[in-house]
Amino acid sequence: MSHFDPFLHSLYYAKQNEMLYLLIKDLEVSELHYLITGGAGFIGTNLTLRLLKEGHQVTVLDNFSTTSADRLKNTKATVINGSVLDKDLLFSLSKNCDYIIHLAAVVGVRLAMEKGREGLKISYLGTENVLEAAQQYDLGIFISSSSAIYGKITTKSVAEDDDSLLGSSKKSSWLYSVAKLAEEHLALSYYRELGVKVKIGRFFNVIGPYQVGDYGMVVPTFVNNALHDKPLVVYGTGLQTRTFCYIDDILNGIELVLNEGKIGEIYNIGGTQEITVLDLAQKIIALTDSKSSIVMIPYEEAFDRDFEETKQRVPNIAKLISLGYSPSYSLDEALKKVIDYHKCIEEKN
Repeated sequence: MSHFDPFLHSLYYAKQNEMLYLLIKDLEVSELHYLITGGAGFIGTNLTLRLLKEGHQVTVLDNFSTTSADRLKNTKATVINGSVLDKDLLFSLSKNCDYIIHLAAVVGVRLAMEKGREGLKISYLGTENVLEAAQQYDLGIFISSSSAIYGKITTKSVAEDDDSLLGSSKKSSWLYSVAKLAEEHLALSYYRELGVKVKIGRFFNVIGPYQVGDYGMVVPTFVNNALHDKPLVVYGTGLQTRTFCYIDDILNGIELVLNEGKIGEIYNIGGTQEITVLDLAQKIIALTDSKSSIVMIPYEEAFDRDFEETKQRVPNIAKLISLGYSPSYSLDEALKKVIDYHKCIEEKN
C-alpha cells in the first residue's frame, strides 16, 4: 500500500502549475496585437478574421465611408470608428500594439478620381501619422501599396525595382497611382532617415469575399450581373490584361512579408495567370451558366477625358516566392469561390 506524503503531493502540483505557467507564457509571447487601419474594408476584413483565428488581438480603425461595421460585429476585434487623419486617436491606439498594418485608402481608381483631395490627404497625411506612431512606439509597420504605381509600363511582368511610368497630371485617373507612389517614398524615407521598421506590399487585383463592385471592381461587378443575366459591360477593346489573385493567397503573402520579409523592402503580392478583360467576362458567363451578353463601350463614352487606361498589369513575384510564397488558387478556382460567395449572399437576402 502506497504512503501518501503531503509534501510530495504539494511539490508535484507545484511542478505541474509551473509547467502550465510556462506553457501559457509561451502562448502569450506568440500572441501579437495588430492595429489595422482600414480594417473593415475588403482586404482588412479578411485579414482581421485570419489574425483572430490565429489567436492574435486585432484593433480595427476605419471611418466606414465605403464599408460597414457590421462585418466585424460578432468577432473579438476591437473596432474603432475614426480616421488615420486623427493623429491623437491613432497614437492612442498604437501605444499598446506590436504591429501596424496600414490599409486605409480611398477605394479604387474611380473614387480616387472623384475625391482627389481626400484621397491625397489620406495617402500622405494619414500615412505620415501612421509612420510617426510606428516611430514613437518602435513598432513594425506594413504599408499597403498597389500595382497602380507602375502606371503605363507594358513589360511582360513588372518587378519591384522597375520604373514607374505615370501619365500627365491633367489626367485625374493617375491620382490613385501618384498617391500610392507618394506613400511608398514617404515610408522608405522614414526607414532610411529614422530607422522605422517599414515593409511594403504591392497588391495586384485582389478578389474574394466582402469585395463589392460599387467602386469599379470588375470581378464582383461581372459576377453580380452574370447571376442576374444582366449585360457585362467591357470598356475599350477588352484586350487590356490583368492578373487576379484570390484573397487567401494575398493574406499568405502579407504574412510572409510580415514574418520573413526584410525591413525597408517592397514585395509584389499577386497571382500568375494573365487574362484579358474580355476573356474574363466570357469566363464568368460560362462559370455562372448565365444568359448575359457582353456590351462593349468606348472609354470616352464611359469616362471623361481625364481617364487613361492601363493596358497590362502582370506581377513578377520572384521576390515573394523566395520567401516561400506559392499561389494556391487558379483563376478558375478563385472565380468559383467568388461566385459561390455572391450566391450565398443572395440566398441570405
